[in-house]
Amino acid sequence: MVLLRHGHTQWNKERRYLGSSDLPLLPEEREKLAARKELPELIGEFWRVYCSDLLRCRETLEAVAPSLADRAVYDSRLRETSFGEWEGCTYEQLCDNPLYRSWIDDPAAVTPPAGEAWTAFTARLEQFLATLLQEAGESETPAVHRPDPQRESGQPGSQAAVLQGQEPQKLRVLIVTHGGVIRRLLAETQPGLTFRTAAAPPPGTAVAVQLQHTPTRT
Repeated sequence: MVLLRHGHTQWNKERRYLGSSDLPLLPEEREKLAARKELPELIGEFWRVYCSDLLRCRETLEAVAPSLADRAVYDSRLRETSFGEWEGCTYEQLCDNPLYRSWIDDPAAVTPPAGEAWTAFTARLEQFLATLLQEAGESETPAVHRPDPQRESGQPGSQAAVLQGQEPQKLRVLIVTHGGVIRRLLAETQPGLTFRTAAAPPPGTAVAVQLQHTPTRT
């Protein structure tokens, strides 16, 4: 499982909370990502490609691997959590707020005003993982997406090759998403990690981890 974090936006640059707000990448960030050589984690074949449907993630995937963007599944379950009324605020603007301090100490117990509850955030990511593992378990001859340097136009999801004889639990999945989502997915799948101890890669970079699937035996 390759987890790719979106590149910098204006709010990232200004260190503002950015959750469900749909901001684009900085123009210079898009150029930097597109000009950079392919990330090592993106070399090779992918069984599935998933991407948050928010603009900054879509633009990141289009910049670093345009052929994969044609084939991706854009899934709202991979969105960053909503910070509600705290969206666009900096730490300095919020640090004297008692509710904010309580949320920093225990995000599972406190919800930002008009924001997304921790239980809702974790539930949708658990649902995404369950769907992913179910599809892997059911797939016998899965479609494999290959980065194509000679990109051709086509409808999303219309271009795929079939890899015969590949066991689903050994296939690679690319997920383009947000820092908080990556931390939560790492905590869900990597023994010994929690949301607090899991570290997301820097913006515009990726981390590869093992996600072992054991098919249910009847």
